Amino acid sequence: MTLGLRLFLVVALLCGVSYAATCPPPGFDSVPDLDIDRYISAPWYIQKQIPVIYQREDQLFCVQAQYKRLNDDTVQVFNYANEGKVNGPSQTTDGQGSGIFGGRLLGKIENLDDPSKLSVGFAGPVGDTPLFAGPYWIVALDDDYQWAIITGGPPTAESNDACGYSNEGVNGNGFWLFSRKPIDPEATAIMEEKAKELGLDTSVLLPVEQKGCKYEGAGIPE
Repeated sequence: MTLGLRLFLVVALLCGVSYAATCPPPGFDSVPDLDIDRYISAPWYIQKQIPVIYQREDQLFCVQAQYKRLNDDTVQVFNYANEGKVNGPSQTTDGQGSGIFGGRLLGKIENLDDPSKLSVGFAGPVGDTPLFAGPYWIVALDDDYQWAIITGGPPTAESNDACGYSNEGVNGNGFWLFSRKPIDPEATAIMEEKAKELGLDTSVLLPVEQKGCKYEGAGIPE
């Protein structure tokens, strides 16, 4: 191989070849020192997310999440969305067998010293340990708790030279951008930049339509 060809290949490698990401990114973790009561004090409105097996692309309308503290290490999880269009048929985790997950959901804080990591799953017939639970990590959070980035644990799939999640299974997937406001483009832009810094592939995020939403039936049932 001539010197000129070697130089050409080096330049080509530097300019034209992308390098595979290491997944999960080194040091990827949830946020420290989360105040769980402050986090669950008001509804969250999803700005962007990836579709998952239990929430298809045609259900990304008026998506909202609310939480209620049940005891020291358990919260009730109430997810709401519309199917097909804004204010279309509601999909909820109301415990009545309807909706996104088809049942009542619980979130369990596995370590009270690290409340930004929860396991979320179906409420069982006895006790407060969720069944078939998967990870729910709060990986970035505004100082005033006005926006948050949520993932289904650490990303393990290479995705466009970054890290992402497979949509083939129920647990260990999911990537959401939360805001306290139904429509919040400013916070969304901040979250997308932060997610890139964390090594996450933001190109796979889809927008959630929140304009005109009435959120009828949203809220944790008493």
